[in-house]
Amino acid sequence: MPALTYALLCVVLAPAAVIDCRRGVVPNRLTVPAMIGGLVLGAIRGATQPDAGGLIGGLGASALALFAGLAPMALVFYAGGIGGGDVKLVGAVGAITASWPCVLGAVFYGFVIAAVMALVLMIRHGIVKRTFMRLLGAAWTAAARIKPVLPTDSPKVPFAMGMCVGGMLAGAEVLLGLQLPWS
Repeated sequence: MPALTYALLCVVLAPAAVIDCRRGVVPNRLTVPAMIGGLVLGAIRGATQPDAGGLIGGLGASALALFAGLAPMALVFYAGGIGGGDVKLVGAVGAITASWPCVLGAVFYGFVIAAVMALVLMIRHGIVKRTFMRLLGAAWTAAARIKPVLPTDSPKVPFAMGMCVGGMLAGAEVLLGLQLPWS
C-alpha cells in the first residue's frame, strides 16, 4: 500500500505545481478533494491493515498528519509568506500519507527548494541586493513591533513546485523506505 499512497501523492503534487507555476494559485478543486480522499484512504488503510489500528486508528493517523501540515503552514500564511492553497496542499500531503514525519519532511524539503528557487530568481532578475535590503528593513520594522509593508513588485516563487519536489523526496524516504544520499 505504500507504493499506492506514494503514487496518489505524486498525482496530487504534480498538477498543483504546474497550476501554481502557470496561474500563481493552487486551486481548492484540487486540494480539498485530496484532503478528503486522504482521510478516506487513511480509514481504508486502517480497516484493511492489521497493524494500522482499525478504521478509527487509520482515520486518526490521517487526521493527525493533516493537522501536522495545516497548523505550522497556517502560521506562515497569516504572516503573509504563502497562499491559502499552499497551506491546503501541505494538509493534503499529510492526509494522504497519514505520516506526520513525512509531511514535516516534505515541508522542510519544500522550503529548502523554494529558497533555492528564490535565490535563482533574484540572481536572474538582478535584485539580490534590493531584496536583502527590503528584508533588512522589514526585520527592523518587525523588531519595532510595527507590521512591515512589503512591496509586491518582486517575482513570486511558486511554493507548490517546492512542495512537489519536497513531497516526492519525503514520500520516497518515509513511505518507500528509500535511502537518500543525505539521509
